[in-house]
Amino acid sequence: MFIEEKNGLKLLRFDSFKGLAGVTCAVSTRPGGVSEGPYAGLNLGTGSGDDPAAAKQNLALFCGALGVDAAKMAFMRQRHTANVAVVEEGGQRAENTDALVTGTPGLPLLTLSADCALTVFYDEEHKALAVAHSGWRGALLNVYGAVLNTMRMRFGTLPENLIAGVSPMISPANYPVKGDFLEKLSAFYPGPEHRKWLIVKDGAHCFSLRELLRFQLDQLGVKKHEFMHLCTYEQKDLLFSYRRDGAATGHFGLVAALK
Repeated sequence: MFIEEKNGLKLLRFDSFKGLAGVTCAVSTRPGGVSEGPYAGLNLGTGSGDDPAAAKQNLALFCGALGVDAAKMAFMRQRHTANVAVVEEGGQRAENTDALVTGTPGLPLLTLSADCALTVFYDEEHKALAVAHSGWRGALLNVYGAVLNTMRMRFGTLPENLIAGVSPMISPANYPVKGDFLEKLSAFYPGPEHRKWLIVKDGAHCFSLRELLRFQLDQLGVKKHEFMHLCTYEQKDLLFSYRRDGAATGHFGLVAALK
């Protein structure tokens, strides 16, 4: 990961995508932007109370720094599912969806987070692209597997064709979970295996979303992947966090587009 400063913004970039001529992608951060109050900075989300006009202006600023057309953006109304939508035209919002797939150059894909993982998948051989949003629900439902199946069906993508980049997310040290979550985790991953994604802190179980997602990528055969090792909860000046700040908080985003 490296940070690119452009037009007063700080863009988080993947080392593994550097030099790839067919794609552009970046993760946004808080610095810059026009939002105020608890959303101060470059909030891209419109569903948590910020002025929609400010969020729209922030998205335009981010897209301008990234060099993509905000007017052609494809959006999602994320619901912590494993649902995937294939998009071919911009200006669309996919309902009840947590992953987008496209083969259309110049069509930016957006996914948002305030603690969850945002992932970009790029298939250079078949000129295909996907973005996905995954919290613990999406991880247990295996949204990654759904993305790969959709890309395989639509474009012929194989796991070895993919390069994946995963955004900052909440770290296990700041992600305590309760008994009902542990029951769900063990139902999807019975036996001792699921304990690899848990740590104990101050007598409480804490969950590593990052390590479960890494495991899933490896199991799917996606060996070329990069994780940004920043914690949303800890990086208050850089990233938004629902668990840290509550419902009145902004959202950072990952935007990716084929060239």
